[in-house]
Amino acid sequence: LIIITAINILVRIKASEHSKVLEDKADTDLLTDLNNKMATERKIREYMEKYPDKQGVLFVLDVDNFKKINDTMGHAFGDEVLRNLAVRLQSMFRATDIVGRTGGDELVFLKDIRDITMIEREGKKIEQFFHQFEVGEYVKYSVTASVGAAVFPGDGKSFEELYKAADNALYVSKRHGKNQLSFYKKPENETK
Repeated sequence: LIIITAINILVRIKASEHSKVLEDKADTDLLTDLNNKMATERKIREYMEKYPDKQGVLFVLDVDNFKKINDTMGHAFGDEVLRNLAVRLQSMFRATDIVGRTGGDELVFLKDIRDITMIEREGKKIEQFFHQFEVGEYVKYSVTASVGAAVFPGDGKSFEELYKAADNALYVSKRHGKNQLSFYKKPENETK
């Protein structure tokens, strides 16, 4: 009876480990190994629901002229850009932060941001990163990105509101010449 119980426990442990591996694969973007769209959104929503009064900041990053990179350098090089970007972004932030890929954009959600100084410091870190980000083994290709940022809960209390605010800020960066970071600013006539 003891042996059967032990075997049963071991089988359950193995099944649980296998299930966790499958969950991780289902949450992972195949190209970059970042969280995929569904996992990124789910994890951000979970944080917002669990900590509605703690600050966070969402950065939406869009590689500038990515279509041109694919068209002139080839899709394999474009994939290398995205993989390299993913590795470097993950290494820049805390393990508790959420870094993901949602279609054409990369998202970085920083949890438990205490004050404006920390937000500004993290924003500058991202800006500086793209001023020196190069990809390529033999010929170095400088890659830049436009970045939009929005602060939770001030700029949005739901994922949709926060993403929309950060996306609006992203397009401000694009309109002002790309390769820069813009924070969301509420319109003057908006009252909340």
